[in-house]
Amino acid sequence: GGGSFKSQMKKADKSGALFALLLGESEIAASQVTVKDLRGGLEQATIPQAELPDWLTEHLN
Repeated sequence: GGGSFKSQMKKADKSGALFALLLGESEIAASQVTVKDLRGGLEQATIPQAELPDWLTEHLN
């Protein structure tokens, strides 16, 4: 959805999502994704896009 970054993060939090995936120009250029834990259990992490499925599987189980 549209709106400012702050409003988008509020919407993600209200939705009940566990994580937000952040893809800015620098992440895209480096083939990375930043994962933000919306429930506060983990530090924000920037990982290679190819590792995202395994990272999510590990942290959702």
